[in-house]
Amino acid sequence: MKVTINHVEKSVGLIRKTKHYGVTVHVQFDATEQAIIEERNLKERIVIERDYPSDMSDAAAEKHANRGLGKRLLTAAVSGRDANDFNLRVITLMNGPDTFHFEIPGEAKDYEALVKENLVALKAFILDNEVIEQKSDSFEI
Repeated sequence: MKVTINHVEKSVGLIRKTKHYGVTVHVQFDATEQAIIEERNLKERIVIERDYPSDMSDAAAEKHANRGLGKRLLTAAVSGRDANDFNLRVITLMNGPDTFHFEIPGEAKDYEALVKENLVALKAFILDNEVIEQKSDSFEI
């Protein structure tokens, strides 16, 4: 697993521009890791639970949360199941870089540390699911 993390900045708004600080995570899984993820159906595993990004307005987030079942199904069919929420999933990382924005640089730095910590745990989790060393065990109590 090769991980690249970059910090980006983005301005939002026409009149009152606000700056948002993003963290872009790009993960390249090796062939073994990809095979384990496919075989064990780990694509939908949540790596990080997160709320809506700061570059999305409160009104847009409210609209996103209150969509009907038909709209959710259509979004899932077109963009994938993970498009219905903002959590970082394994499939999101497999599909390419993921950028998440924050209002202040400190939050972006904290998120970067959380990403590193959770990706180390994800790597261990994937390798843990490779094989079972022994299928049976007996002991005396």
